[in-house]
Amino acid sequence: MEQPVHYADLEGMKYVTAHTETNILADESVFSPKDALKLIHMRACDYINIKLMKTGGIYQAQKVSHIAEANGIECMIGCMLETKISVSAAAHFAASQKNITMVDLDGPSLCLKHPVTGGPTFESQWIRMSDAPGIGILI
Repeated sequence: MEQPVHYADLEGMKYVTAHTETNILADESVFSPKDALKLIHMRACDYINIKLMKTGGIYQAQKVSHIAEANGIECMIGCMLETKISVSAAAHFAASQKNITMVDLDGPSLCLKHPVTGGPTFESQWIRMSDAPGIGILI
């Protein structure tokens, strides 16, 4: 279950995590590596959802991922209402992290038009990476 309580209610997250057999995924509660560390030390979640735009980019997302991995916490990569540009970066990031075991990158499927070509292709539940340099985006 993703973020079952208000993002600032960490005690509530801890309570739900401790009192249910359902795995609890922290999402809006994690904006930074410090947030991830706090939730993990509190045992307030079973998983963490990392969003590049929420954490401030790849570098900060990597810190969250490494903190989670060091503590045995699996992660999901997610997105908000984003175009293929940032979601392509998120897909590449997810492919580079062994503790990201879940992916929710549906942003491009919500866009009527794509501002760029290239990058990964999104086919149903599959994301196919491009062989092009970088994140594969072409103008």
